Amino acid sequence: MIKVGIITASDKGSKGEREDRSGEVIKEMVTAKGWQVIDYVILPDEREQLSQKMKTWCDTGHVDLILTTTNYRKPLELSLIHI
Repeated sequence: MIKVGIITASDKGSKGEREDRSGEVIKEMVTAKGWQVIDYVILPDEREQLSQKMKTWCDTGHVDLILTTTNYRKPLELSLIHI
């Protein structure tokens, strides 16, 4: 079984000011495939926090696959994070 970690990058979502619909849709899609959602987090749009979470998951073997989503409506600097 594939173990999946989902990260939503959202300042407002991380503060509880916005509902994270995209992360929920991804969770549904993952479970429909028979995969297991191991972890799901909503983090602020902060490059270092996002990168650190991905590094931790990769370094510990916590998940096999990391899926990310965001609600950006502005130009995105975080499209590629080198971990």
